[in-house]
Amino acid sequence: MSQDAVTPPPAPSFRRQGNLLLLSGQVGVDESWRPVTGTFHDEARAAFANVRRVLAEAGAQPHQILKVTAYLADLGDFSAYNVVWTEEFPELRPARTTIGAQLVPPFRVELDVVAWLDDSR
Repeated sequence: MSQDAVTPPPAPSFRRQGNLLLLSGQVGVDESWRPVTGTFHDEARAAFANVRRVLAEAGAQPHQILKVTAYLADLGDFSAYNVVWTEEFPELRPARTTIGAQLVPPFRVELDVVAWLDDSR
């Protein structure tokens, strides 16, 4: 994988509609938009770290996630994704869907997240 920075997508990192928070697809990049190289685990953990960053930006917490859709470039990484999933959600787990998809290289995983914001916000 390249260490070069990639261009952020021309989309907001999230959109709020009522109490729903919809995150744009999150991939494994660092703060400078450089792809995270290494194992699939490393990349998936970085994608979840970006989910947590965007949630915080929107005033939300990971426990408010209702659903995660994961797009995997190779469904052979499903077991590795499950390892990271259980690390991220050791107890209360959101609904989820996992789909095999052709992702923009060099990415192997992209996360689509829906969260609930309570009225106290």
